[in-house]
Amino acid sequence: AVVSTQSTGTIRGHIYNDPELFSLEDLCSVKDRSMMESLRPIVTSWLQHVDNCGLCRGKGFICELCARKEVIYPFQLTTVFQCQMCWTCFHQSCFSGTCPKCARIQSRRTLSQEVDPAPQEILSN
Repeated sequence: AVVSTQSTGTIRGHIYNDPELFSLEDLCSVKDRSMMESLRPIVTSWLQHVDNCGLCRGKGFICELCARKEVIYPFQLTTVFQCQMCWTCFHQSCFSGTCPKCARIQSRRTLSQEVDPAPQEILSN
């Protein structure tokens, strides 16, 4: 099965539907770089779609560390860092090693435990 991508090229169905499944032909085309060349226009088309689609842009992130208006996405592997705890994205150049969202969440948990430290004590009495 072949999946058409509207004049940008085609992807063999198993690659599109199950990206972890490769045929021997797929592996050979990876080695001779022909797969990369055939996927390049498709990926370019999808990236243009994401940039121009309001729904897709709405799934992106704004780096809260620099607050630039640029929308960033986790698939931008060379320029974006994604926190593995809360999944928030930051520019790699802005990220210093501590996720501010996770720090806020932890701070709120600590504060709520200090405000109401013993809900279990009430239940045990």
